[in-house]
Amino acid sequence: KKMSSARALFDHPKVQEYYNEMSGEGSFVYQMAKDTLEKEKYAAFLSQDAYFLYHFNRAYATALVLSPDVERQTVFHALIGGVLDELKLHKGACERWGVDLKSPPLVHPASKAYVDFLQSLHSTSLDELVAGMVPCMRLYAALGRDFVEKKVVIDGCKYQEWFSEYSSAEMESLASQLESLLPEKITPEIEANYIEAMRLERDFFAAHAEE
Repeated sequence: KKMSSARALFDHPKVQEYYNEMSGEGSFVYQMAKDTLEKEKYAAFLSQDAYFLYHFNRAYATALVLSPDVERQTVFHALIGGVLDELKLHKGACERWGVDLKSPPLVHPASKAYVDFLQSLHSTSLDELVAGMVPCMRLYAALGRDFVEKKVVIDGCKYQEWFSEYSSAEMESLASQLESLLPEKITPEIEANYIEAMRLERDFFAAHAEE
């Protein structure tokens, strides 16, 4: 039952429109899969993603504080651990790709817009905060799974590790855990936050595809 609201939100026409833009031909992820994306664009993306994940984890910490019971605290504890693992992978990737994480990156407007949106949700309800966070988790799990299952990723792709990470069972499990905390009743605020988060993801990917 809980998952039905997650499914309904992901299947919203606006959300699907954004998803198609992020997964279609010419998109950032499509360029990665076909190994046509310039290394410099990927390096810029990694540095911005590391910045974003740091703030995403702060939102998880706020969600843990807002949790009304130990069960939900336990879920957020696992999700925080998941992001810390992701940041470790990012650190390794950044070292391989020559991205210096010690000096703070010049924050891209698309990254700042998403972080500002997340921070604006810290003072709302747990449900509204979760609704603004689910799209990130579900999006990456869906992109990883779709590109791998549809065999879009070419053999020997230098970005293979990205697809392996996000198509993994662990990523799907983390996304599903967060989705399980969505309320069954979708309020206008929940829907608006979910759609806005997906729009900001679209802008984030588009910004790195074009530069």
